[in-house]
Amino acid sequence: MKAKAITKEVNKNTTTVNEIEHTDSELYKVGMYTTAAFAAAAGIWGLICLSSAIFVNGGPVEMLKNLYHAITGA
Repeated sequence: MKAKAITKEVNKNTTTVNEIEHTDSELYKVGMYTTAAFAAAAGIWGLICLSSAIFVNGGPVEMLKNLYHAITGA
């Protein structure tokens, strides 16, 4: 009979610095894309409102005249 060595393996689950940095950069990417999506939505909403005002006032020149009259009260 052969002698068997009894060994105990210890497995440690540790997080390395590289994995932590990788997670942080992924979270920054999610935040960046979320912010960009909201900025794009706000820009599109602004263009829709501006084009709506142009159509209601009868053109860009009339809109600027009405804006001037609204600001000055003339």
